[in-house]
Amino acid sequence: MIVTQDVKPTLKKKCFLTTCFIILIFASFLIGLSMNVSRQTTTQFFLKLAQAPLVERLLNDSQINATLNTIPIVRHPQSRTPFENFVCDKTNINRFPVSSTTPSTDSFDIYRKTTLEKYCNMVPIPRRNYIKPKTYTEDEVVFVIFTSSKFFHTRATATRDTWLSRITNYYFLSATSYPYLPVTVIAGAGEDKLSNMKKLFYGLQIIYQQQMNLSISQRQKWFYIAGCDTLIFPHHLLKRLDGLDYTKPIRVGGHWGTCDCLGPNGTKIPGEFPSGGAGFFFSMKLLEIMQPHLTNYVENVWPRGNVASDVALACLAEQLGVRLTKQVGFWAHAPAFTLAENGRERFHREPEPNDFHYVGPDEMYALDEFYVNQHMDRLINDENWDELIRVTRRFVSSHYELLRKKRRECTLPVIGEEVKLPTG
Repeated sequence: MIVTQDVKPTLKKKCFLTTCFIILIFASFLIGLSMNVSRQTTTQFFLKLAQAPLVERLLNDSQINATLNTIPIVRHPQSRTPFENFVCDKTNINRFPVSSTTPSTDSFDIYRKTTLEKYCNMVPIPRRNYIKPKTYTEDEVVFVIFTSSKFFHTRATATRDTWLSRITNYYFLSATSYPYLPVTVIAGAGEDKLSNMKKLFYGLQIIYQQQMNLSISQRQKWFYIAGCDTLIFPHHLLKRLDGLDYTKPIRVGGHWGTCDCLGPNGTKIPGEFPSGGAGFFFSMKLLEIMQPHLTNYVENVWPRGNVASDVALACLAEQLGVRLTKQVGFWAHAPAFTLAENGRERFHREPEPNDFHYVGPDEMYALDEFYVNQHMDRLINDENWDELIRVTRRFVSSHYELLRKKRRECTLPVIGEEVKLPTG
């Protein structure tokens, strides 16, 4: 007996599976185009898919989904407003909503009008093309700040609250203990202007000994000397060290002058000194070779009564054969004075200042806010999201660290009496 088999259901099933597979290929192709997946990636996907039997390819959803998940998805960013300088552009609008319940004269938009906008026509405003320092990072530098007890609540606190709050390694040098900065005490140095000499020369010996107590991997490579009324922009400043070798005796500065330094047997040798107000660098190697000479130089060589500690340190370096490496962007005064003294062309020739000196506490807060916004503006315009995220995270974490310090150190005003309804 001949047994016949109905092939129509099988044929229909194969046609259905084939049709489904073709639809899957076409749909996947369209999805790949919409996601901006490269042609090569799409081809590799389908070649891999074609290696399995037809039914397995169609029915094994988990395998297909796993393969799809390996394809990179490139999402087009949503359109955003054209690049702006957050402080200096669109000054006729408010950046934030105005409170109708608790208005404040300290709000950004009011402060912007009264304080920040004046810098828009004063300092350089680079808008794009930010390049990170190439050779050293912020944590490889120690910032050494000499101060006085009479400035602890003003200039020194303003320094700590602004740019220094985002610095990893630093020292405040003074003769008076104050844990809220905190201060490294230089006993017997005094607190007058002449005291800066001992604070610097003796302080460097303390810092060097602390460095030697660290493992080599923990030691810093450069030291930056500045006063407590100097506002510093580390993301600009560190570029002045690009290409320099910290294992060699080097000092770096700007806004320099000339001086006569004491040489052997009472002779005088010409020297160059970087302005101490504008700040200057010296390498770990230079700090090392200075160590045996620091005490003798400040006590027996440098003329007593001479307060120029920056010149004294420069003369010691000259005596050791270390000349000044000159760099741009070091400014010995605040922006308004710098503009008036140098003129716009010279002032704006270098668009990335390293610092400003003679900056009072109120202006320290204002300029720091101005330049933080400017730096974020540039990163946004460059679409440098990785660096923007790093800067933002650092700013937020330092902000809350500062709030914890403020909470411990501040005495809040006395609370008044309860307001009661009038009687009778």
